Amino acid sequence: MRILIVDDNPTSLQSLSVVLTDLGHQPTTFSDPVAALDHAKENYYPLIITDIKMPALDGLSLLAKLKACDMCRQSDVIIITGHGDMDTAITALRNGAYDYLNKPINARELAAAVERSSEHQTLLFENNDLKQNMEQRVAEAKESLQDDLEKMRSQLRKVSGIGQIISGSPRMQTIIRDATIFHHSPDVPVLIEGETGTGKEVIARLVHHGDTHCDTPFVALNCSAIAESLFESELFGYEAGAYTGSRAGGSAGKLELAGNGTLFLDEIAEMPLHLQPKLLRVLEDRTFYRVGGLQKKEFTARIVGAGNKNLEQMVEDGLFRRDLYHRLTVGHLRLPPLQERQEDLIEMAKLFLKKQAKRKGKQFSSIAPETLTLLCGYSWPGNVRELENTIERAVLIHDDTILKPEHIEFINASRSTSATPTTPSQAPSVTIEASTITLPEHPFKLEELTQSIIQEALAKFNGNKTKAAAYLGISRYALYRKLS
Repeated sequence: MRILIVDDNPTSLQSLSVVLTDLGHQPTTFSDPVAALDHAKENYYPLIITDIKMPALDGLSLLAKLKACDMCRQSDVIIITGHGDMDTAITALRNGAYDYLNKPINARELAAAVERSSEHQTLLFENNDLKQNMEQRVAEAKESLQDDLEKMRSQLRKVSGIGQIISGSPRMQTIIRDATIFHHSPDVPVLIEGETGTGKEVIARLVHHGDTHCDTPFVALNCSAIAESLFESELFGYEAGAYTGSRAGGSAGKLELAGNGTLFLDEIAEMPLHLQPKLLRVLEDRTFYRVGGLQKKEFTARIVGAGNKNLEQMVEDGLFRRDLYHRLTVGHLRLPPLQERQEDLIEMAKLFLKKQAKRKGKQFSSIAPETLTLLCGYSWPGNVRELENTIERAVLIHDDTILKPEHIEFINASRSTSATPTTPSQAPSVTIEASTITLPEHPFKLEELTQSIIQEALAKFNGNKTKAAAYLGISRYALYRKLS
């Protein structure tokens, strides 16, 4: 720190200079207080040490002139006084002196006083810097906070289940595009249909978060895991004394807890039939009542439903309300099974291998071409979840640099047991003799013939799409696509 020393005693002046130099400071000495004042007016010194009794200009007068000068107004001034001059020292402090030192000067006291002044000057500098550059400092702090926030959001996306979505197939790209569009319309309900393990909750979270991240709640409710008698209070909440055994202060339901976020109703096909009109009313009026409550509550969240059952067929069978179904399908996403996403399967397998190898401390880093062929040839009835579990099991049991066919040989044993009585793999084979097929002379559209066969199959089973799909040897989702 630059320090100005003013003392008419050469011995004292030299002693102070030596001590401060040894402490790492940069002292400048003056024996003439008038010359020192002129110098201080042109050069800023954070600390000025001056004797109080000097000819021409005493210490108190010098202090007053220093505090009146713009250049040295904020300089700390330490007064050197004699033992019998305490009243003068007190006067100096009242007039703006930072501290005082008694003669003879103790080196430790001098060092402590200079250290306190250094800290004081640092605070003054920071304060002045903030005052003069407030807008710039606020902008820098805001930018830093935004960067930290984006990092936290990125981590939260991974933790909350979005992470990296493989979307190489055109159908998945369309689904992700639509999910992002639905994100910007929270008043539009969304229905996500797909087989077990196709990633319905991941897409539901994508609808919630969009392409960045959403700070509002994502509240999930598994409709198949709640007793029918408790379903209404779980969804709508209840007031105190609404029923025997209810909590004293009442309880908020999932509709309230969702706030301005998303309520995810998983396995929505399992929702009790008598509660479906109440959910429809919530979607239409955006209001609801707690069980046993009289106060109307606003509902501002988004509702996303998901299921692996054929809701359209359930509507036809009277097991799901038609009006609720059509209200939910304003935003409709139908996820294809993994078997129909060959473009994504290989990338998913590599991603799962990398994640599981890191998690379990294994050496796996790549997949052999023969293994990829085996993976692509498997039907994956459990879809994405089964693929991930398969990779996890292989990594858990084995350790190698390359995932080889023998590491996943257990899926061959699953082939014979994975099919169910309603799957196409168990449908009886039908042989049609070529001699019985008569083709027309003129060209025809194969798609029209396919549609005719589908309509005949539907008529055979009175419009039951599940039975017609099984009869034709295709999945019901494949049937839906051909019909659309």
